[in-house]
Amino acid sequence: MPTKYTVRRIRREGFTLVELMVIITVFGMMMTMAVPPFLNYVRSNRLDTNTDRLAADLQLARSLSISNGQILRFTADAAGYTITNPVSGRTIRSRQFDGGCALALNATADFFPWGMADTVVLDIANGSGGRRINLLPTGMVEVEVN
Repeated sequence: MPTKYTVRRIRREGFTLVELMVIITVFGMMMTMAVPPFLNYVRSNRLDTNTDRLAADLQLARSLSISNGQILRFTADAAGYTITNPVSGRTIRSRQFDGGCALALNATADFFPWGMADTVVLDIANGSGGRRINLLPTGMVEVEVN
């Protein structure tokens, strides 16, 4: 039988401030551990992408040189590269490196209609590492991880 002084329990829903602070602290610690490896993965992926584009464009220059019967010139500096026809001056491909990637040295190579090319070694790197691209005298392209 209820009395005049019966204490009713108030039902609360939600989280307390302490519980929210604990969750935010745990989430912050997890992010502190997860972000650096993720950023390194992104840098590594950007390096791979720039390396693959450069190697593909070198192969394109060789193919176009053979199919058109013209000499094509590849010129690269730290920021990017161009493929041009040195006789007409026409630019066939021009790209800038992104993702903090850069070449170590400037380079120039000619592709000849019979499939050969000037030998050149291109070292491309960013904060996650480096790759070496070898343009062989046969015009073939090799990619190495530094």
